[in-house]
Amino acid sequence: MKKTRRIEIAFELLRIVIAIAIAYVLAMIVLFFISEQPMEAIKSFAFGPVSTKRRFSSVIELAIPFMFTGAGMCMMYSANRFNLAGEGIFLFSGCIITLCSFQLAPLGLSPLIFPLILILIGAIAGGILALIPALAREKLQVNEVVVSIMLNYALLYISNFILRNFMLDTSVTYSASFELPESSKLINIWQGTRLHTGIFVALFVVVAVWIFLYKTPWGYSIRTCGLNASYAKYVGINVVVSCVVAQIIGGACAGAGGAVQILGLYDRYQWDSLTQYGFDGLLVSVLAKRNPILVPIAAFMLAYLRIGADIVNYVTDVPAEFISVLQAIIILLVAAQSFLGGVRDKVIYDSAKKGMKAEEKKEEVK
Repeated sequence: MKKTRRIEIAFELLRIVIAIAIAYVLAMIVLFFISEQPMEAIKSFAFGPVSTKRRFSSVIELAIPFMFTGAGMCMMYSANRFNLAGEGIFLFSGCIITLCSFQLAPLGLSPLIFPLILILIGAIAGGILALIPALAREKLQVNEVVVSIMLNYALLYISNFILRNFMLDTSVTYSASFELPESSKLINIWQGTRLHTGIFVALFVVVAVWIFLYKTPWGYSIRTCGLNASYAKYVGINVVVSCVVAQIIGGACAGAGGAVQILGLYDRYQWDSLTQYGFDGLLVSVLAKRNPILVPIAAFMLAYLRIGADIVNYVTDVPAEFISVLQAIIILLVAAQSFLGGVRDKVIYDSAKKGMKAEEKKEEVK
């Protein structure tokens, strides 16, 4: 069983790599025909994100929120629930922890403890908010996709209300809060870039979600509910509780991500529209095949594509929207079950056959 699992993970990685390679080849062909500077566009798109320290750090910075929302969506996706409240939760968490930072600043908390407390507050807020569409689905049989999308806009308007009525700094020319307390910010870890300690929090969350899903009884219950709710109910698993827990944890991941994003990259809270990080988390979870251990790879890949598109748009005549086509190709190839599925099944079959023959030989020796 463990060997089969390793083969499946290896093939998922291979599928992602091949999907990226195919998409890049197609992109280069298209760029050659639509751009007046095809070679420059191809070079910028393929190698631009790693051409300088600043650009490469931007890829990692962008991958951090993707890891939080991607891990959260993997948790929900494993329970076969598509709660999209992570989008609104990400934004609202950033707002609420900013407000809390002003209230907690007079306590003189350590710069090591203060950010962790705020991240925990964001995670708790995210878990509580994710309960709304979760309970609507499990108790009232209301589609969680509809409820969560409506909740996203409600959280946006509530965040804007809090910003304008409780923490708006009228001394600046744009809509933003007062400056965050210095002791609440995450520490920069790479001089000359904006890369911060939030990357370690993101990796911790990814590993914690993976351990929970694959190494605990609760995780087994959640995955069983996602694969076959009727069977899970038959064997005594509380489907309602398992699915609600999955969505609470998923919301907590998004809430922690919003807090880390604000504390790591901003001096003030200034989001007045949805960030799209929650919806990007759904893409990451699809690319990772709802396996949290693959989330960092999928997040880095998506961030690399986005930064590459920005560079191409900046230095050539190719519009940044071109990346949407490339992104769609990659997602389609990775999401398609039949893409390399036959090869994977054959390898698993051959491996099992060899294992059976080895067992037979052992029996003969005995």
